[in-house]
Amino acid sequence: GMALMNISVGGIEGKDFAKAYIKPWGDIFLNLLKFVVVPIVLFSIAAGVISMKDISKVGSIGLKTIVYYMCTTAFAVILALILASVAKGMHWFPLLETSGLSYEAPAGQSFMDTIVSIFPSNAVQPLASATMLQVIVISLFLGFGVLAGEKGLATAQIVDSLNEVFIKIMDVIIRLSPIGVACLICPVVAENGPKILSSLLTVLLVAYGGYIIHAAVVYSS
Repeated sequence: GMALMNISVGGIEGKDFAKAYIKPWGDIFLNLLKFVVVPIVLFSIAAGVISMKDISKVGSIGLKTIVYYMCTTAFAVILALILASVAKGMHWFPLLETSGLSYEAPAGQSFMDTIVSIFPSNAVQPLASATMLQVIVISLFLGFGVLAGEKGLATAQIVDSLNEVFIKIMDVIIRLSPIGVACLICPVVAENGPKILSSLLTVLLVAYGGYIIHAAVVYSS
């Protein structure tokens, strides 16, 4: 980071070089992660439903999957807010420049509106926008349709094959994570200086604490 701050490449300062030519590789890594999430969820859940080979179990498993997703997500959000508040209250986070940042919470909706929004009115839009609850519903219906249809065997084989394909793709992308993360962190350090690393380390430690608690308490329960 210090080296990038002190060098010039063709008249471009180090931090501008990092932002213009290093950060884009990190952005590519993030794009790859976003790209693989939807097909992984779609085909893995559909393949799981198909593997049960019993339509009577699909409804029960589907409801449990949605409830499980909503509950674990809610607990994760609550845990994150608690840990962040505790860390901030104990002054674990060094002060960072936050001018110009703003966040406007989306408008709330009723319980029934929330239920309705889980079920998509379009088969493609949830996949394109990565609306995960709707993607889960689509995958459940896909698995159900394969089990219910007399000619679903061919589709079952395709779903299972695509699931394996995207698992392999995800494995390749995950192997790129050291390079991708380095390319994302480099311009941040170049822009803010090495002192930013202590803040990032603190955030990382708090996040890992949250992961461990969430796995040990929420998932175990």
